[in-house]
Amino acid sequence: MNLFRRILSAAAAMTVFATTFAAMPVSEAAAATVVSVSPYDVYDINGGRFEGWGTSLCWWANRVGYSDSLAQQSADAFFSPEGLGLNIARFNIGGGDDPSHTHITRTDSNMPGYTKYNNGSVTYDWSADHNQRNVLERCIKAAGDDMIVEMFSNSPPYYMTNSGCSTGAKNSGQNNLRDDKYTDFAEYLAEVTAHYENDWGIHVQSITPMNEPYTNYWGAFSAKQEGCHFDQGASMDKIYQELAKSLKKRGLNDIIISACDESIIDTQITSWNKMSDTTKALIGRIDTHTYGGSQRGQLKDTAIKAGRNLWMSEVDGGSTAGTNAGEMGAGLWLADRITTDLNGLNSSAWILWQVIDNHISKVGMNGNKDKGMVNTQGGYWGLAVADHDNDKIIFTKKYYSMGQFSRYIRPGMTMLKCSNNCVAAFDQKNGKLVIVATNDGSSDKQLVFDLSGFSAVGSSAETIRTSNSENWKNIGNTTVSGGALQATLAKQSVTTFIIDGVKGGADLTDKIDLSSAKLSGSDSWNSDSSTNYTKAFDGSAGTYFDGVSDGWVQADLGGLYDITALGYAPRSGYEYRMTDGKFRVSQDGQTWSDLYVVKDKPTSGMHYVTSLSGDTTIRYIRYEVPSGKPANEYNSDSSYCANIAEIALFGVPHGQGSSTRYDKLTAKNVTGTLSWHESTATSADKAYDGDMNTYFDGLQQGYVTLDLEKVCDIGNIAYCPRNGYEARMIGGFFSTSVDGVNWTKVYTVETKPTFRMNFTPELEGVKARYIRYEVPEGAPTSPLNTDSEYLCNIAEIAIYGVEGADILTGDVNNDGFVTAADLVSLQRYLLKKDALAAPEKSDINGDGEIDVFDMIPLRKLVLSKQQTI
Repeated sequence: MNLFRRILSAAAAMTVFATTFAAMPVSEAAAATVVSVSPYDVYDINGGRFEGWGTSLCWWANRVGYSDSLAQQSADAFFSPEGLGLNIARFNIGGGDDPSHTHITRTDSNMPGYTKYNNGSVTYDWSADHNQRNVLERCIKAAGDDMIVEMFSNSPPYYMTNSGCSTGAKNSGQNNLRDDKYTDFAEYLAEVTAHYENDWGIHVQSITPMNEPYTNYWGAFSAKQEGCHFDQGASMDKIYQELAKSLKKRGLNDIIISACDESIIDTQITSWNKMSDTTKALIGRIDTHTYGGSQRGQLKDTAIKAGRNLWMSEVDGGSTAGTNAGEMGAGLWLADRITTDLNGLNSSAWILWQVIDNHISKVGMNGNKDKGMVNTQGGYWGLAVADHDNDKIIFTKKYYSMGQFSRYIRPGMTMLKCSNNCVAAFDQKNGKLVIVATNDGSSDKQLVFDLSGFSAVGSSAETIRTSNSENWKNIGNTTVSGGALQATLAKQSVTTFIIDGVKGGADLTDKIDLSSAKLSGSDSWNSDSSTNYTKAFDGSAGTYFDGVSDGWVQADLGGLYDITALGYAPRSGYEYRMTDGKFRVSQDGQTWSDLYVVKDKPTSGMHYVTSLSGDTTIRYIRYEVPSGKPANEYNSDSSYCANIAEIALFGVPHGQGSSTRYDKLTAKNVTGTLSWHESTATSADKAYDGDMNTYFDGLQQGYVTLDLEKVCDIGNIAYCPRNGYEARMIGGFFSTSVDGVNWTKVYTVETKPTFRMNFTPELEGVKARYIRYEVPEGAPTSPLNTDSEYLCNIAEIAIYGVEGADILTGDVNNDGFVTAADLVSLQRYLLKKDALAAPEKSDINGDGEIDVFDMIPLRKLVLSKQQTI
């Protein structure tokens, strides 16, 4: 019999070897890219709280507002929940050009001012700008309670300028506001704002007196639009200070003054830095456009250092993305830009320049002609086209592409840092996670979203997609399994995944104070002390270690700690250099294991990891990069360079943590299925030897069973996965039994555990003598586990609870054995012929009753005892 069993086991092992070998990926390139989405990786700006999506109203509202029909269609299409769901409107307070000028030839951009100038006398005309106001009021109603209105100015009124023209100075690189008109201009902006607040009941959240000021765009007699240059420093200081006084004079102190809406990201940094401290104190938010520049991370850091919120307040463009993408080309460009801006800036709002840039009309406006329909196969500005001749709004792929973001990521959600051209947001109140993924490539793309940082996720994701053949199409549900979502992104598409039933991770507590740690590391670039290894541990993500090839930084904690989480920040602007970098840990400074490997290009700012590999009881932590030329798609440097801005650790001194209130119970016997190659070095007993570095290397349908030799009250089960193969435990489960025959599943490992002792929740009312860990049959359902079959790998098991009395379940006649005599005794009791000698041993199935349902498990138990003998 034993020989026969061994032959079958060997045959099964060979089958596993064959199927496992066949399932191994041919190359790493064939594997799906894993993208981590974690509740701990929150945007650094505004506490991660998203304020919304928006558009300026100029100039399109000035063009369509004459028609109540087009105005209402626009409000519904762009601001209602059934449309894009925008909630931010940037309202242009027009300066108004000299009435005798006719050089502005666009039909929409000749914005009216609110004043009339006559021989030095200024009067207000509140009937001016009816069109833009008509649209604004309808947009406010369509958006509802989340609506935000910001006032902004492109130019002062013409009579306050040096050139006498609202489109700019005669020298476009010079200031156009007259030196003696700063107060007058501030009074003008404040008076218009007060009228909207007090007379028309439109609440204004914020105001800025300038638009793309430090540029040479704005020249007199331009055919395009109003504009005004302001020099950095004193000129900007003066207008902001005067505006603050004018608002205060009208009791509008709660209105935020924002600055400076520069066209170029890098210029926004210098404009802010050159403001005086007095002026900075008046500014409540930094607004930037992203038409140029690359220093998104640096601008974010500037806002953080200043303690200010940050908006991406304007951008658009006539570009496309993708190769031969057809109509989706423009939509993909927009989706890429939204993703780049949000993840790079961590801005709390994203605002398009204008939703309508082209108009179709036979008659035009003010004697000027409209541009007509856009070329949808190429690049164009705006999301839609207003057809005045047919009284309708024509939507483009840019409209639907933006809706993939704005309809589902809503104000109040928490923005999460995300990579690989994805944006993520968490609605903690409603338990909802939204991920928007763009694939501008010419073939389908495989992604696996690792959601193991969340304490709970739903079982599926509602999936909506826009592509060349689809507009916001619900393509069904995508399965979420084992703490991960495996997604196929169709070529040249934007896809939104909405997962319900999501709960955030546990609060990150017990941050380890690294100020007393002994720090060391390799030399920095040019041996610069301002960028040496200490900067990776100084508590600031704004400083950094500028290491070179084969570089490293290290902290000696001075004693053993049990680590629960790791935090890190890449060097801003050089995030790609962290790809493939490793965090390694050691207890003795000699033997090292990998704690976490950065597998993708991280976004800027702090990231936090709770799903760790390697031994989490450590004294030393080191960050290092591989040797040689980078082997990833993000880093084109000639060699890996060790750049890192910050490292943080969470945990407690070893042994001081408490994960259970129960006593640790002792198993008397460990049994299980055969291990890989029937090796004694990885047999079932290795799962209960007190050493997390040994492990049971079981096969499919494998299990390991602990026998406590008495029925105990089970409080918790602790378990440690095999190091480096943590994903193999996803879907594995623990069962308990009183008699070793009848089993009840009590806990399933739903997400990838960390290589440490993980504890189940408290198990209520569980009495058991036997504890078993096993895996399901068949192929794993979690995309994080790429094996072809479930394999039973586990490094360590511990049982916690209250020890019970020695009870031999099934010994009905109390003679010390479980035999056929006990069947006779139980049968006589059920026939009411005899009393029970040992009632406490007679509830075989553990349901609290001694009845006929205990007969079948008792027969199985008797047979199992006979086979054992």
